[in-house]
Amino acid sequence: MRKAFPVVTLIFLIAVFIGCDKVFPPKPAETNEEVAIHGALLARVNSWAIGLDDFKNYLRSIEPIATQQNINVNSTDFKIKFLNDLIKNQILAQIATEKGIDKSDDIARALRDTRDTLLAAKIRKDIEKSVTVSYAEVRAFYDKNKEFFKEPRQIKIREIAVNSEADAKNIYVRLLTGEDFEKIARQESVAPSRDKGGDRGWLTPSLEDLQKNAKFWAAIATVEPGRLSNYFKADDGKYYIIKVEEAKGGGEVSFADVEKKLEDALREDKTEQEVNKLIESFKAKARVEKSEDLLK
Repeated sequence: MRKAFPVVTLIFLIAVFIGCDKVFPPKPAETNEEVAIHGALLARVNSWAIGLDDFKNYLRSIEPIATQQNINVNSTDFKIKFLNDLIKNQILAQIATEKGIDKSDDIARALRDTRDTLLAAKIRKDIEKSVTVSYAEVRAFYDKNKEFFKEPRQIKIREIAVNSEADAKNIYVRLLTGEDFEKIARQESVAPSRDKGGDRGWLTPSLEDLQKNAKFWAAIATVEPGRLSNYFKADDGKYYIIKVEEAKGGGEVSFADVEKKLEDALREDKTEQEVNKLIESFKAKARVEKSEDLLK
């Protein structure tokens, strides 16, 4: 069963993406002037109102995040629930205003913090819009860092693990003379995989694997499918013989497959650089202090 976001979360998301003034319009108690709307009138609470086009714009704005939560913002049920949440939120906000709750210190502080967060997000978004990343820049980055654009290599292996070098050497000779790997694994191996004839299935080593089991992966890195590794002592102190049954991946990822992600990453990096320049420029003429020692 799909669940909609709580009303507070929905309203906050709209405020972040569209702007606080459109979600929380001026206080209606002091004027009868209605807030301007776009599209046919969908709902009204005193001078607060929302038009159909505004509502659709809200939905488009939260759709990316809602989709991550398996929520279909275009379903009739969701749209009705969302509209009702907006109305309930506005009614409660107007009741709170009538009671003077909006003047309390905690609300004033929260509104100030929200305003500052929205302003910071808006200026960052404006900077991002001004940043350009050319095809040549993306291509140059790809060509310069091709070694990082590799498909993960997967290998399907069987293993035999024993506690002594003498046992490993003896088993290695038996394998070279044609004895069945799976049968020996079931008889001699001390690894948990012995019950499966040494079968470890398809493996893709993570960075942690490569660090913790460096000798294991280094020993089999160059073994071709269908071949045996020599016996070797691994990081856990046991002696291993590995048979690589199949291998796939490890090839170069094409530029077309990563172009969009690279462009986005370069744009984000450029945006961060411009944001930092703006911050440093401001700090040069402003009073900015911090005491990190107080946090220790």
